[in-house]
Amino acid sequence: MLAVWTALGLRRMFEAAVFVAGAAFGAAAYAVCGKAAKASDASSASSSELQRARERFERKLAKYQRQAQERVHWAAVDKEVLGLQPRLWMEVLDREHRYASLLYDYWRRWQLSDTGNDFFEWLEHGQGSMVDLPSAPRRLLTEWKVIYLRKEQQPLFRVKIEEETGRFLWEADGTPVTIPISPFKTASGHRTAREKEVIALLAPALQLATRRDDLLVQARAEVERARCRGEEASKERLEAIAAPLVEEGLLCQLRDPHFTERLDASPEMGGHAHLRKMETLPSTLLPDRGWDDFLSAVEHDQGAGMSEPLQLGEARFEGKGMFVLDSFGQFYCGTKIRGVFHHSSFVRGHCVKVAGGIIVKDGWLVELSPHSGHYQPGTEHVDEMIGMWQGRGVDFTNVYVKPFLK
Repeated sequence: MLAVWTALGLRRMFEAAVFVAGAAFGAAAYAVCGKAAKASDASSASSSELQRARERFERKLAKYQRQAQERVHWAAVDKEVLGLQPRLWMEVLDREHRYASLLYDYWRRWQLSDTGNDFFEWLEHGQGSMVDLPSAPRRLLTEWKVIYLRKEQQPLFRVKIEEETGRFLWEADGTPVTIPISPFKTASGHRTAREKEVIALLAPALQLATRRDDLLVQARAEVERARCRGEEASKERLEAIAAPLVEEGLLCQLRDPHFTERLDASPEMGGHAHLRKMETLPSTLLPDRGWDDFLSAVEHDQGAGMSEPLQLGEARFEGKGMFVLDSFGQFYCGTKIRGVFHHSSFVRGHCVKVAGGIIVKDGWLVELSPHSGHYQPGTEHVDEMIGMWQGRGVDFTNVYVKPFLK
């Protein structure tokens, strides 16, 4: 375990290096752009000077891009492959594979604490078990568990390229690929055996989120109706509406007298010692709470404080198309489901040659992008893959390949 946490501790060193690199890159970009602007204004500036400035800019971009990546040298083939971003390692190390971006917010809160517990002990059984961050609502710790495909499940998402046509086909049944599409919809009008297996795989992971979404929407509607009718927000009335949500572990904001205090660490050693007297959150609501307090708690659980809004209902399943080319050259496609199905799902967090976004319609490639938060590919990785696909008959004449920078 010590080795694991030592490795995770390296994240801070890594981020410091990336910060320094980013600052240097920003300064370099400013200087280059400044030179370019002056060159364009000065009548004596030559196009060759502008070209050299652009080349310097691109070299620096490539340099800092490499520093932000996790590159693993594979000695057996003498090549570099892409590993998960260091800050996302905790997704793999977590026995439940909770979504890394979610865990990271709690990791940052743990780092500021004076607890004697390691991260996962603090998060699940210590004082961290009662922290409910607006940027990462606690409900998601039980909902956002990334599926890591077992070897027998991988063929459901594996794609082959038809040599004669360059068309993308599902390896499992030979039908044309259409991505992105909700796994609960079908492009052909009827569900294939493969699509039924995909639904059976994904549905259990989404049931809890769907049920909680519905309960929150129902409670919000009931509170808004009661407020419009001028009803008194009695403790009994509020608890009656809250009961099914409390049973789900929600509405911590209405039950925890120290809810706001827990969001940040105390600036004094032992400053939060008094919080340790409460081992679990009460199941009853705090006194003197009103309709507005209830709605605020509902909005918190619906992700109102998140930097990227939390999608609800069927919108959860309408993600972007994504692909992975694993380190052995196997090609996988799927539709991203935030917090549940990601690039890391296809390969269980292992290394890849390239990962990114993709749009395929009826087997024909439409769009490709080198964007993956988990693996951070570079243009050279995508270019190598494109060359390989062209050699297998894929026509890129009408394919839009997005630039590296979003």
